[in-house]
Amino acid sequence: MDAALPKKAAKKKRKTHTTRGYRKREQEVQKLIRATEGTISGQEQDMEALGMEFFHGFEGDMQAENDFSAQDVGQERDEDSGGELAAEPSHSSSQTFIQIDLQDPPLAWSQLFKQRHYYDESLLYRPSNTLHFQLHLGDTQLKDFQIRMLNRYQEQSKSESGKLGSNLIGQLSGQNPARFLMDKHLYRSVCHRKFQSVFFPPLPPSELKGLPSRRCLKLCLKQLRFSLHPQLLEEHRLAQQLEDLFDVYSQQQKQKICRKLREELEIARQVALKLLASAGQDQTAEVKRQLKLTRQLRQRYYAESAAQRNLLQRLLKEWAKLKELRRQQRFQCTRFQLGLRVVHPPDLEASYSSWKESFETDLTEVYREHLEVFYTRLRLWSDQKSHSRTSTSQSKPPRKPQFDRIMASLRKEYDKAFKDPEEPFVEVFRLHADEAAASLSIPGGDQLPKARNYFLKIFLDGQFVGQSRSYRLEPDLQISINECIGVLLERSLPENLNIWLYEKSTLTPKSRRLAQMSTPLLLSSKDDAVQEKLSFRTLSSTQLAGDVYMYYEYRSTEGLGGSLYLDEVQRLPDALRQTLMPQSLPALPPSSKKLVTPRPPSGRTKKSLLPPLIFAEQQLQFCSLELLLDNRRFQLLHSRHQQRNLHTKQLRFVPALEQEISEEEPLPDGRETVQLLEPGTYWNAIDLHKHRGRKFLQLLYEVITSQSARRAKTLQTPLPLLLLAEDSDRSSATGWTALWRAFCSVFQGQRASLPREPTVWSGRQSGTDLFKNFCVSLHVVRATGVPVRSRHILSLNERRSSAGGDMSTSLFVTQTLMYSNVRPFVTLSYGQRLCRSRTAEGSNPTWNEQLQLQIQSQFGDLREDLKISLFDELIEQQYSDEASDLYQRVQCNWLGEFRVPINCLLSSRKFEGCIELAMPKVLVGYKRPLIDSVTNMSTDQYPEFKEAVHLWFYLSIEPSGADLMPLQSCALACAEKPELQQYLDERRLELQQLLPQPQRYVEPLVCTAQGKRVCLTRLLDAVPLPPAVASGESPLESSFRYVSLLSQLRSYDPCLGFRGVWLDNQSLLDSTWCSVKDLGVLLCNYMLSLGLECWLILGVACPHGECSFVLYRQPETAELFLVSPATGKRYQLQDVHCPLRRIYCVVGKQNIYFNIQTETRVSMTHFSLQDGACWFPLFSRRVPAPQSGVQKLDYAYKKSYELSQLQKHIERKIMKKISAWRTTRKTIWNRAFQPRLQRILCDMENLSTFSRGRYDEPIFSEQLEREFPNYRLYGFTLNFAYTNLAAISERIRTTCIHYNHDASVEFCVAVHLHAHANDVLSVWLFLLSMVPLVE
Repeated sequence: MDAALPKKAAKKKRKTHTTRGYRKREQEVQKLIRATEGTISGQEQDMEALGMEFFHGFEGDMQAENDFSAQDVGQERDEDSGGELAAEPSHSSSQTFIQIDLQDPPLAWSQLFKQRHYYDESLLYRPSNTLHFQLHLGDTQLKDFQIRMLNRYQEQSKSESGKLGSNLIGQLSGQNPARFLMDKHLYRSVCHRKFQSVFFPPLPPSELKGLPSRRCLKLCLKQLRFSLHPQLLEEHRLAQQLEDLFDVYSQQQKQKICRKLREELEIARQVALKLLASAGQDQTAEVKRQLKLTRQLRQRYYAESAAQRNLLQRLLKEWAKLKELRRQQRFQCTRFQLGLRVVHPPDLEASYSSWKESFETDLTEVYREHLEVFYTRLRLWSDQKSHSRTSTSQSKPPRKPQFDRIMASLRKEYDKAFKDPEEPFVEVFRLHADEAAASLSIPGGDQLPKARNYFLKIFLDGQFVGQSRSYRLEPDLQISINECIGVLLERSLPENLNIWLYEKSTLTPKSRRLAQMSTPLLLSSKDDAVQEKLSFRTLSSTQLAGDVYMYYEYRSTEGLGGSLYLDEVQRLPDALRQTLMPQSLPALPPSSKKLVTPRPPSGRTKKSLLPPLIFAEQQLQFCSLELLLDNRRFQLLHSRHQQRNLHTKQLRFVPALEQEISEEEPLPDGRETVQLLEPGTYWNAIDLHKHRGRKFLQLLYEVITSQSARRAKTLQTPLPLLLLAEDSDRSSATGWTALWRAFCSVFQGQRASLPREPTVWSGRQSGTDLFKNFCVSLHVVRATGVPVRSRHILSLNERRSSAGGDMSTSLFVTQTLMYSNVRPFVTLSYGQRLCRSRTAEGSNPTWNEQLQLQIQSQFGDLREDLKISLFDELIEQQYSDEASDLYQRVQCNWLGEFRVPINCLLSSRKFEGCIELAMPKVLVGYKRPLIDSVTNMSTDQYPEFKEAVHLWFYLSIEPSGADLMPLQSCALACAEKPELQQYLDERRLELQQLLPQPQRYVEPLVCTAQGKRVCLTRLLDAVPLPPAVASGESPLESSFRYVSLLSQLRSYDPCLGFRGVWLDNQSLLDSTWCSVKDLGVLLCNYMLSLGLECWLILGVACPHGECSFVLYRQPETAELFLVSPATGKRYQLQDVHCPLRRIYCVVGKQNIYFNIQTETRVSMTHFSLQDGACWFPLFSRRVPAPQSGVQKLDYAYKKSYELSQLQKHIERKIMKKISAWRTTRKTIWNRAFQPRLQRILCDMENLSTFSRGRYDEPIFSEQLEREFPNYRLYGFTLNFAYTNLAAISERIRTTCIHYNHDASVEFCVAVHLHAHANDVLSVWLFLLSMVPLVE
């Protein structure tokens, strides 16, 4: 055996690449070995002998182990490293561990008894000194270690669905059994297997992925079957059901459960008879246990037999239905065929006698059981009667069981479970017909669409490993794949297997992804493969469903007997690893981080004879505190520094002397009753309302953030034992400062310091005041549906009418002229910084270009939006007046944009996917690329031509910024009961085990504007609608429009997220400012007041990050829709262009449902809230969800102010700004177009609110072009919610309409304001540039 080792090692001789450090250490070790050869040369033979003894044991042990391994020990030879035990006791160090279940007191390191243990049932085994099965060995008494070994091998045989071999039982229960070693901590068995050492560099336990073992994962894809398909017929359904039944039938026939149960029942009866024959007084319990086991085996045998008989009957009925259906329809579209083998009993008398003998045996046994129950009840009745003789009421004695009834009942069970003696034996088997001879046909198959080709892609832990070939779908809706894919695994075993189903396109090289199938990979045994059946279902327009049949197995690269074969070593669970690993040192308390004052040297010190020093602070003051606080200049400076007063914050100069301050200046201390700022004195009333609302919301966020931080700090800091200052605050009564103030107050008799306002807590936000350089990266891929220039389209229409023919014959030429007259490019801008892409061609351009924009600013100043704008580059041919020189003039026309709040980008770090650009309702000079305007073909044949403009992009920012510390709302007071809080904590622990992503968890207790925590369900309540909305023709559409016009706060603040502050309807509508999540709550409450069934969805959307959507059911069609409260648009659930990217939870009035689905796409999410496999309900019938109490149900709306002056002011502001931006050109304003533009804007609000599904705006641009044919017109409409004049100027500047450098260009602007309740305004602007055409 030893001589064969070098030959085997020589076959696998490979070159090993080592590191420089490893070679250096190896040289040092060799040098030490050579240095010690002279000193221990005489002991070389002894060291070699000791080494052989250490690794292989003694020669006697090895010989005994070899003899033992040659014997028949059943299936236990290769399954466990401790399966082959030495015949004699051995203390060899070649040992392996027995798995231990620690439900009993744990056998582990003694220092771990003080820690909390987490045990995994699948990894640990529990030793027991009680035998777990019946074993009759006469008078032989087994020892404890023999019982433990028998139990261990019995558990192993159960896991392999086998039995414990009699030879192994004799070996373990004999006089000289194979022993195992037992020490203080572990149970170990002797093993002769040789292990080869493996070296790998030291790693932390968290980075260890597994032993460096090479394995081969063999994946075999057998079949793909569709159970839901557009071509599915009744025959397909019956054939698939029949095939599933036959698989179950074949599995039962292979396992032979009934025969095994019958054999075990006969053995149990024989044991019971022997026990009854030799039973003594001390064996009564054992006899009862054996009789109970016999009864249980008989009942299970009856149940299994009846189940197999019912399955066979059902299989025959389904096969008869399938044959009848094929006969009636006169064609066959499936290949499934079954055959029957019927065997009649050769001897009826023997069959009858066997049946009668079995029936009588069971009848006798059942009757004996009934008699035993009868005598037991009779004895109890007799005892009760003897104890209660004085009682007048006597119970009736139990009745003796009737033999006829017992026999009739048993005969019914026999008829259900077993066949009649005259009934023949029936066996069903499958007929595999020749594929060439099978003729499958479908009536009208020529009219059906061409069969699709499908293939599968395989991923292991998200990494692509291979794909199958593409196969054509057969008429029986099945694809026989029969492919095997081998994956070489170097170190760790994969955990998950993902299979994607793709449909191969016949027109383009691209393929369409249909469905995903996932399954965890389990370690299989060394001989058996794991069979899997993976189901899939698609939610697209063409719904498909089916199953994929496959199996997989692990194989060693060295073969089954390879020397490098290693056992499966799985990583310990996280909880168990944290318990067994040594804990890290605890963090130092905050008090220990402070500087410690050094102590004086030890020894005797002399007492100081000097008097104690008293700090006289009042001698250093220039004036008294009262005089300083009453100074007018100090009040103005202090108010300007706080930036809270609307008037003093704008002061640029404060006089140095108090007498220079005018008496008319209002004092900012608030002591006087004079109002600081009258409405309309300095600002417009609506501007003042918007400004005050924004400041109110910012101040509310600051106050709640500061309060939560103080309470959190108070809860973490222990209360001092001695409060020295009686009138001092507890928050300021800790540390040396409080001690110094207390001494000052005692000796001086006055306040120790100036009264200060409490500073607002900033936490980790202090880093936001620093300047940082940000790099915004935009990778723009392509766009679809870009508007085209209308002048070319009009010329094409005239040319088509003059030709008098149909242009459908030259469709290629028409489309080329129509969709290639636009040259779009994309810009990325922030503030005054801008970068652009190259120019593409056509209405469906492709750029595939990356843009980068550098921004240098503070976190607190990042409040604007990133603009992704779409422009058209128009090149005009110009001739010089002085000479006949030809030159070109480039003009950029704005087509649309997409705004991303930079605070959302900083929080989310990236946005990607497909977005819908915000296009103007009216775009003069351009037309949407509709195929109806060119040819008479229907638009259904061209689905790629959309009215909306979609852009595929990837947007990111580096660095992502300091992570905002979430609002510590847990420290705030909670309005819910303590029982409910405890219940929510328990449900949270259950939910965290089910969530596939931890960030999906949303805290159900949220902070409100009152600074208290309430449950999310309390926010949903029916609130009154605005008067104009409630009385309108379509209240639902009007409520969408009203909520979308509320102002959204742009700030990098944690209060805007789900863990932030949630506003009620009064705070929101009074200030008209809120976060995106508050819009969803208000819209959901409006829909509840309309009587609709709706829910609030919390998730992540583009471009708002964490936000809320509304899910509602349309009453007429019962169809579910998603509504974006920020834009007022609604989407279908399967709409892939919906901005909602991920769903965290769904909030209703009655419950909160958390999304526990692994699918992250909204279009593929199941919205069946009652499905426990997809949604986790937070509340139950026992603990209902709290409702109401937050919203103001009698809220009264206010009328808006007069808008005429504001409208004129906006118009003058726009004209002034455009003239200022065109510094080198003269700006000419043409007011002849203004009345016509004004009439168009008056209709825009109704079209935007009620024209769902219609597109009537191009009519206005066509009318303008026809009314003014002598001008080349370009213009557009803008619509947004009013916040201030600066926002209007910023939006107009982004369009770059003022960059028209034509000498004869003229401009026109029209403004229309539509007022809603509470000063919610919809601003409509129409900007138009006209160039007279020179003939």
